[in-house]
Amino acid sequence: MKMKSKLWLLPLLAVILILCMACGSGADRQVEADPRTAAPAPTEETIHIGSDEISIVTPEPDLHRDEMNAILKRTTMLEGVTIAGVDVGGLTLDEARAKVLPVLDQKKSDLRVNVKLGDVTETFSSETIAVSYSADAALNEAFQLVREDTGYEAVSQEVASIKANGRDFPVALTFDESALRAAVDAFAEKNEVKPQNATIAYSKEINDVVYVPDVSGTTVDREALVTALLSAKSGDTIEAPAMIQEAELKLADIESRYVKRSTMTTSYSKSNKNRKENIRHGAMDLLTGTVVHPGEVFSMNGCLGVRKNDGHWKLATAYQAGKHVPEYGGGVCQISSTLYNAAVKADMEIVFRQNHSMYVDYVDRGSDATINSIGNIIDFKFKNSSKEDIIIVANANGKTLTIDIWGIPLIEDSNGEYDEIRIPKPVKTKTIKPAGEVVYEVDPSKPVGYKEEVVKNRDGAVYESKKEYYLNGKLVKSEKLATSTYKAYKGYYIVGPSATEAPSESPVTPTPSSGDTPTTPPADTPTPSPADTPTPTPADTPQPTTPPSEKPSDPSSPPDDGGGE
Repeated sequence: MKMKSKLWLLPLLAVILILCMACGSGADRQVEADPRTAAPAPTEETIHIGSDEISIVTPEPDLHRDEMNAILKRTTMLEGVTIAGVDVGGLTLDEARAKVLPVLDQKKSDLRVNVKLGDVTETFSSETIAVSYSADAALNEAFQLVREDTGYEAVSQEVASIKANGRDFPVALTFDESALRAAVDAFAEKNEVKPQNATIAYSKEINDVVYVPDVSGTTVDREALVTALLSAKSGDTIEAPAMIQEAELKLADIESRYVKRSTMTTSYSKSNKNRKENIRHGAMDLLTGTVVHPGEVFSMNGCLGVRKNDGHWKLATAYQAGKHVPEYGGGVCQISSTLYNAAVKADMEIVFRQNHSMYVDYVDRGSDATINSIGNIIDFKFKNSSKEDIIIVANANGKTLTIDIWGIPLIEDSNGEYDEIRIPKPVKTKTIKPAGEVVYEVDPSKPVGYKEEVVKNRDGAVYESKKEYYLNGKLVKSEKLATSTYKAYKGYYIVGPSATEAPSESPVTPTPSSGDTPTTPPADTPTPSPADTPTPTPADTPQPTTPPSEKPSDPSSPPDDGGGE
């Protein structure tokens, strides 16, 4: 009977036993599944049923679960977290944003990135290029840090590591791309080195032509530089990506290409000191080293400027209306005449050239070229008809004036037709006699027997010049170069009261007087087009001066001429 009264407990015990076994096996599985979780040791309880003992194991509750949940579900940043270097630990998302943005705005205004190209370094900054940033991504990433349940042990270790070592979330400051591209283009345009072909140039130190080596160019890879700048940090120095661009003409290519195309030498050893200085100044200070580009027109007056009392030009004899007169820059016509001959032999196109009113003795008659920058301007002009630049080199040593013209060989410009040009001595084709009788003007203020030759009675003439083309020393063609007309002048004298007879031909020094009659310019004097030079009209009317009180010397000695006709 007693036995039967306890049988009802058996089902209850079975249920309890099953529950205990389930709890025990579940605890075992949890330990195996997550060994990182430090769960409390389970407790064991023994139940006595009659003479039987049943042990029931009950696991302790997880005491760290609340702590881990507080970490995973927090509303603030973890301690040790920084955004763009700004400490935001313990702040809410909004608080962190409010603290970070002002700092980023300051960094934005201070942004500097250096770009280096060779020896040049330039700074790209927010002062000239717009800068932008976005902090939202960094804020959100920092806020979501350690939000996954990886077990208490792992979570706590990561939190401790962040607190001890810190974790920064950078925010990129970037230039506005369109503005940056414009800045990169400007940088490249200013600092790129364009390749330079080897060439010739004038050296002032040696007063001669020298070969200039080729220079390799540097081209900036603009797209690569933009990319590098967009990802750069403030304070960075970037080496600008660049490519080397070689010159088309190397030094070896031109060392035999440029030659002395022509040369012309004239003598001025008998000139006085002032005339020598004028020639030296014009040739050595102003003319030599002049480069004339293809198609460009060279002007002698443009090169020398107005001859005046400026401390450089000296008073020397010049021609004017058949007389010798002092003029600043007297003698420079020898420069233009020497250059004229060199230019013709270099196969330059003569744009305008006019011969003197009287003969000169430093070039053949018919081979001179006069200039005048005062009053009615007379110029000498030529065009560079070569395919390449020419360089004019002048040397005035006090005795001779030599002018060389350098460029590519004549045979290259002539496509093999000729390699040399010569100017044979011009031929006289006509003599021109003075019109009218010699004029004698009596000056009562002069002493008896006084004789002054103002204008020498002289014949004029016409000369024809030619230009001859040679190939390998043989004449291949000839053509007319110019017609030069030298004026005839009737004599004009001032005499004393009793010197009414015709004076002898003994030379006297000329002194201009208002009694001279203007002469007419030669009919065949070339007239340039208005685009090239003003039409010259020689100023033949002499200006009155006070006659000398003593007998003058020979007007033809020394043979100084220059800035006049």
